[in-house]
Amino acid sequence: MRSRGLIPSLAVAGCGLALWVAAVGPPPRFEVEAPPGLEAEARRVLSVASTDHSAALRMTGVDGFARVIRIVLAPEDSPLARRTPPWVSGFADGQAWTIVVFPARVPSYPDRTLEALVRHEVAHILVDAAAGGRAVPRWFHEGVATVAAREWGLEDGARYAMAVVGRRERTTEDLDEGFAAGGRRAARAYALSAAFVRMLESDHGPDVTARLLERVRQGAAFRVAFREATGEPLARAERRFFRDRAFWHTWVPFLTSSVALWMGITVLALWAFARRRERSAEMHARWETEDTLHHPDPPDEAVN
Repeated sequence: MRSRGLIPSLAVAGCGLALWVAAVGPPPRFEVEAPPGLEAEARRVLSVASTDHSAALRMTGVDGFARVIRIVLAPEDSPLARRTPPWVSGFADGQAWTIVVFPARVPSYPDRTLEALVRHEVAHILVDAAAGGRAVPRWFHEGVATVAAREWGLEDGARYAMAVVGRRERTTEDLDEGFAAGGRRAARAYALSAAFVRMLESDHGPDVTARLLERVRQGAAFRVAFREATGEPLARAERRFFRDRAFWHTWVPFLTSSVALWMGITVLALWAFARRRERSAEMHARWETEDTLHHPDPPDEAVN
């Protein structure tokens, strides 16, 4: 993915994380590549080395960062940016331990900052490492990465209410289709995938995703690994989530959001305005009727 004309790579190790490293293994190490004009963004990305990635490590069961993570910053006029859908602000290649970031596209849901985006993509790399490169559904990949990067929760529902409320999915396959569709459907798929993963953690323990990935790494198909890690088939968990839990991650955040509040105020104001005009029209009609009764028109003069 190296492009001609890139400035020399910047490298950094998370040396400021000595206490954290002692508990989980090798710290994250990065090599950042950026073309002229993106030096400031490159320096910001380097600051991610001091970010706590313990949530992603815990959720994936990975002991630490065995390899250097390469981060490529791509401007909008680059061939790579032109080949990538405009709603994608970054992506990761887990096999190559490489992250591509389009700084001009940040913030976009679910990544509100450049730092959050990089944390999200680092989590993707760890998911692939934990699975041993074996296939993992897109919804699970994105759900783990979003939760690990601390990008979604009920408190965020109000901010993203308009992106979240919409068509009703029934299965995780519907979520995968939403990612492929992009736009609002992708934003909703991110939110619901994260909510699904949070449900799994709540019901089956904080290490459930790591247990599931370990079984995938050992050769089990994802649905088999899901049942072994959770004790229930994926279809049952889907029914439970999409029938009951999804409501709390869509309509409840929307109904309690400032967006809904102002929509309600606007509707009431429009209703009050329309009602006032209706009453004014009724009053004027009554006045005209009373005026006609008290001041009848004079009779026409007789013609001789």
